[in-house]
Amino acid sequence: MQQNALKKWLLYYLSITILALVPVQSALAWGADGHRLICAMAETKLTPAAKAMLSETLRMGKFLDDGAEENFPEACLWPDKSRYTTHKGSYEWHFINVPKSADSVDFDRDCAALNCIASAIQRSLVYLSRKAQGKREKARKAAAIRFLAHFIGDLHQPLHAGNSEDWGGNKIKVNWYGKKVNLHALWDTEILRKAGITYPESLEYLSEVQPEDRTTNVLDWIRNSFRLARNSAYRNAEDNLIVTGDILGDAYFERAKPIVISQITLSANRLAYLLNELAAGTLDTNILIE
Repeated sequence: MQQNALKKWLLYYLSITILALVPVQSALAWGADGHRLICAMAETKLTPAAKAMLSETLRMGKFLDDGAEENFPEACLWPDKSRYTTHKGSYEWHFINVPKSADSVDFDRDCAALNCIASAIQRSLVYLSRKAQGKREKARKAAAIRFLAHFIGDLHQPLHAGNSEDWGGNKIKVNWYGKKVNLHALWDTEILRKAGITYPESLEYLSEVQPEDRTTNVLDWIRNSFRLARNSAYRNAEDNLIVTGDILGDAYFERAKPIVISQITLSANRLAYLLNELAAGTLDTNILIE
């Protein structure tokens, strides 16, 4: 008995040690409040048909192994939880990485294994466009609505289309108002926190922001985030590339704040557009073909 207990303890210790040594790239775009805000705003922009589709699909969450919230803003957080539990293979679906030497996104190169945010969004759109019959299909559709809503939020955080070499800014450690933080986390949560953007308090304020938006191409949305990453997120107020140890403050914040607010509101508008088109049966779900 003692030997068995010792073996179990050693296996547990080794597994924890190995996990601690594995490098992890953050994939929690916008933090919990950001994702909730996006989904709450999108829900107010839905057609009656889309609202009915959303409600029906969220209720299918009872068929997921770990259960899932039916409240839309809360359901949008599920993909960040499930990637550590029931959907561990979904980790790479939250972002796309581009070589630092490249000056544009190349989906054939950057998503060659069809294991990035672009292919994950297409997969979710296809599943949502189909009728679900049995429990398995309903569980898949329940996951798809949560993945889609979350990934549309993710792709609008510029560093989710960041450099491969620095893991979308995760390897770049900076000083932010006396706090040490990596650049990716700064864009995920710190800029929102500094701007006082919270859920649900900021819903009314954000609903008044109406950024110009004419493109309905998901791949173009990703390309735009890539450009924002290269031209803004990775550069300080003096337009120099940010490196570990840099101090970022008011000048960087004042430039980044309107970008973050615009991207969050664009994300809500575009998520609503996709859900409305899905409900109407007028969406071309094959987004990877240009």
